[in-house]
Amino acid sequence: MPTAVFVKINAAIEPLFEAVNAGSDTWAIALSASAPANATFTPGTTDLATGGGYTQGGNSAAVSSATQSAGTYKLVLTSPTAWTASGGGFTFRYALLVNSTNSNVIGYWDYGSSQVVAAAETVTVTLDGTNGVFQAT
Repeated sequence: MPTAVFVKINAAIEPLFEAVNAGSDTWAIALSASAPANATFTPGTTDLATGGGYTQGGNSAAVSSATQSAGTYKLVLTSPTAWTASGGGFTFRYALLVNSTNSNVIGYWDYGSSQVVAAAETVTVTLDGTNGVFQAT
């Protein structure tokens, strides 16, 4: 018997991902000192606790677009507001992409080492407005 080849139906990609509501879910970027151990997000445990200018749960990142083109689904989020440290500041290493609707960490950006943010310093996480936070084919 010959080997079968899978053929993707491009128009099915967006409905597939929209079935889990990625385009209408609530999203956030949260900061953490450690990489998440699993996909479950618990504010104040998975991310930093409230203090020093950071609020547990992270900052909202609104959906700018959620589209499919040529079989590639792309989720574009607006960049969250910046965090300005106060008091003793805070330290983080990871910026987490959080689906706040279902409390899942989808992925994260690793800054490579701990980032110490002193009082009055600002942390800005700039998301890619062209390529999105993720693409799936």
